[in-house]
Amino acid sequence: MQYAPQYADQVYAITVGSETLYRGNLTGPQLLSKIQDVKSKTGGKFKVGTADSWNKYQDGTADPLIGSGGADILLTNAFSYWQGQELSNSTGSFFDDIMQAFGHIQSVAGGADKTPELWVGETGWPTAGNNYQNAVPGTDSATSFWQRGVCGILDWGVNVFFFEAFDEPWKPASVGQDGSVADETHWGAWTSDRTPKWTLSC
Repeated sequence: MQYAPQYADQVYAITVGSETLYRGNLTGPQLLSKIQDVKSKTGGKFKVGTADSWNKYQDGTADPLIGSGGADILLTNAFSYWQGQELSNSTGSFFDDIMQAFGHIQSVAGGADKTPELWVGETGWPTAGNNYQNAVPGTDSATSFWQRGVCGILDWGVNVFFFEAFDEPWKPASVGQDGSVADETHWGAWTSDRTPKWTLSC
């Protein structure tokens, strides 16, 4: 932490943890304590918050992070693929998840003008691998989700991180909530050799 302040002009924000509430690693109050600790030790020179699954914001698990002394920024992760959605419902599901999360945060904060800064922390669609329930990987599907989901949420004025930039062939298989195995090696907008899979524009 002692070196962080010298990079205040280069770092926009610091996230403390990644899906720690979703995975059950920390409770809301425990995570808040760690966020407050980072804010204190970095001298208030950065926005400090966390990234977590949309449903942990929507169901109240993250409520302790909202309000005075809480997070400055909250990143919401939402994957229609990991909810087993058909491509035809992927954008609607994604938007609904984000709006449920953002709406709950705004309600707890007491209004949109009192909320932490809200971003989409992760979303995307795989170009290869196994089906996950009704969700089918493929480059055409990923392109469609980019154009409708990612570009759509940007049109709403919401900043978004796409998961992910490059394929990661070294990754082990992931196991979904239903216990089935799915590939996370082909989620990149570019291949591992940096070849774009579609036109990355909105």
